[in-house]
Amino acid sequence: MEIRPNQPQQPTYKQEFKESVDIYDKSFQGAMESNFDPQKRQYYKAMKESLEAMQDSANGLVNQHLLDLKQKLSQDTNAYIQDPSAENQKKIQKDIKDIRNSSP
Repeated sequence: MEIRPNQPQQPTYKQEFKESVDIYDKSFQGAMESNFDPQKRQYYKAMKESLEAMQDSANGLVNQHLLDLKQKLSQDTNAYIQDPSAENQKKIQKDIKDIRNSSP
């Protein structure tokens, strides 16, 4: 009898990826609406942590397209944190939409 470590199933990775996208989106919305810097920093932290969770889930799914979309979202997130302009805001909103439409 062969004993193998428990590895999450594909549906678990899919669910984790979708949940990470939802958390990112809610945190992004909160950051846009907040005028309180400490609160914004907490939202930014949640955004970055959810990007890491997306990365882990996409790796588990072995889905290069999702990895590429997540990478673009990560780059646009860094740009937004440096310059929360309407243009950078729109890029993130488009990235989230693209990821949701491409989700496994």
